[in-house]
Amino acid sequence: MGPTSLELCAGAGGQALGLERAISKEVRAFVLDRNGFTCQMCGAVAGEPHPYDQSRNTRLHIGHVIDKSLGGDDSATNLRALCSVCNEGAANFTLDRPSSMKLMIQIRRAKSTDQLEILQWLMDKYPEQSHKVTKLP
Repeated sequence: MGPTSLELCAGAGGQALGLERAISKEVRAFVLDRNGFTCQMCGAVAGEPHPYDQSRNTRLHIGHVIDKSLGGDDSATNLRALCSVCNEGAANFTLDRPSSMKLMIQIRRAKSTDQLEILQWLMDKYPEQSHKVTKLP
């Protein structure tokens, strides 16, 4: 993503004079929280060893769903959390989010222990809704 999330002001000779953030701290915090401090491409969690490179701890960045060069903007709806590994290769690459049907097919194919782990994660993520579901008549 590079200059799409941060704009570098360069002086003569290409030296950086200052760093200007195009995305406010509040929007960055909102996006990270909304995305559960998890990379939206590979699922890596901030601060944990990266699943594809165990020598690196996961560091999250804010990336654009639709890159600014393709007409995207800096609104929270067009931003997502990306780890540094995925962000390095994400230049102008937009993944379509899987439909709920595709997700359910993947979950049905998973081992029951993985299904229960997903259920627990969802219940932790949506505690109010999970209490309504578990209180069946």
